[in-house]
Amino acid sequence: MNGIKAWTSMALGGLALAISASGGAAGPDQAFDDLLAARYRAVEAAIAARDGAAWFEALYDDSIVLAGEGSPATVRGRQALMPVIDEIVRTTRSCTLVPDAARDRSEGLAYSFVTYRCSPVDASASDYQVRALFVWREGPKGWRVVAETYVMGAM
Repeated sequence: MNGIKAWTSMALGGLALAISASGGAAGPDQAFDDLLAARYRAVEAAIAARDGAAWFEALYDDSIVLAGEGSPATVRGRQALMPVIDEIVRTTRSCTLVPDAARDRSEGLAYSFVTYRCSPVDASASDYQVRALFVWREGPKGWRVVAETYVMGAM
């Protein structure tokens, strides 16, 4: 197993253990699934409208920490993430967010996986997919993503 695969396996195993050991709700439930679906539909609508601020408000906490494939550095906070989101909405015609069954939550903390299936504005460019791991925290604005990591490709 290469280093990245080993690290990912260790990190995900630790996250799953931390969530299951926290004594909160026993796994995902319909209300939580519905909440995630609503967030994902809001992101799709924001991308279609080319509204980066709406995307951020629908999904992220102001303290977001994000890292992924091709990112030269970890992105920390709203101010750092907004230029990235603005570029994505400028160059992307549409995205569909497809949730994976792998998700769980406890009291105040959750994780979910999703695949973004996107079509660029440039019709000559190929569609692309991005798979993401979201770490959610329940706060004053409800459930928001506080950490994200992503790689190109589908789940």
